[in-house]
Amino acid sequence: MMIPKQWHVYTVDLEPRVGTKPGKQRPCLAIQPNEFSLNGLESTVVLPITTNLINDAFPLRVRIPKEMAGLHKDSDIIMDQILAWDNTLFQNEIGKLPDFLIHEVRLALKDFLDL
Repeated sequence: MMIPKQWHVYTVDLEPRVGTKPGKQRPCLAIQPNEFSLNGLESTVVLPITTNLINDAFPLRVRIPKEMAGLHKDSDIIMDQILAWDNTLFQNEIGKLPDFLIHEVRLALKDFLDL
């Protein structure tokens, strides 16, 4: 079983699609601190990633330019679709988010969650 690492992008099986929750296999950003996964938690909190782009949607979206974090197309991290997903559904690691985008995601989460 894969142990996802914080700020890394993975392909995750999100089937079945329910309501507004994204379905299918798609890239997701692991946002859960590594300490939780290493201490036996069997799920990981993620943010889904989509190539269905929405411009100027901060804090609901954070843009990842193509060729960053292992993604081949411009993509958006979907901030309002926070999910906790079983680690057995993580299929492969795609890449790691660069530090400047980690900072943007942190700011967006704080803004979106009013922290």
